Amino acid sequence: MQLLRYQTMKYLKSFSRPTVILDLNFYVNCMIEMLELDAKEQSMELLERFDSYLKYLKSFSRPIVILDLNFYVNCMIEMLELDAKEQSMELLERFDSYLKGKFPKHGQKWEGYTHLYFSICSRSHWYAVEVDIAKLTMFTYDPDRSYSTDDQIRADLKPITTILPMLLKKINIVIDVLAIERITTTSKQSNSGDCGVYAIKYIEFLSIGRQAELVNGFHM
Repeated sequence: MQLLRYQTMKYLKSFSRPTVILDLNFYVNCMIEMLELDAKEQSMELLERFDSYLKYLKSFSRPIVILDLNFYVNCMIEMLELDAKEQSMELLERFDSYLKGKFPKHGQKWEGYTHLYFSICSRSHWYAVEVDIAKLTMFTYDPDRSYSTDDQIRADLKPITTILPMLLKKINIVIDVLAIERITTTSKQSNSGDCGVYAIKYIEFLSIGRQAELVNGFHM
């Protein structure tokens, strides 16, 4: 389980880097375009040919932050230790590196960002969480919802609903209450060992603007 957590977090961190992976067709299209290009006459054809790639590139400019498991653990610790005024300075110091994008590695500054993503392992089961700041809602994406009741999900996310509004206030975003909504349209995992991979794929798809419902056994 510890190895799975390490591999999962390492994989999630990679998605906060500003990178794009292209396929062989992109190179072939470049070769064709280089041979056919004839200044003004070919300019419109060039735009149409690469339109799908331009849309894919734009998806990586979405204002998102992907967090690691340590963020959730720190929120749990902070919730347990929090004692109003005495803990307010410690709260700022503990999470300062997250807010400034210094942690995790290749992180992003939170200011100006609209979505946060992280995964949770509870009851030996992984699921993904999307925080939509504009909608004041946390959405959970679970490949097997039979593992958790609504009350258990609320208990899992209590550290986030407690600490996150305090953090956002540091960057002038005021949120009184974060709602929780369980997404019920995702595919069910085919075996009990795939939940961690599904959680990663949910975050991968959501972070580039694709629907989590597209994640299924074919993408594992």
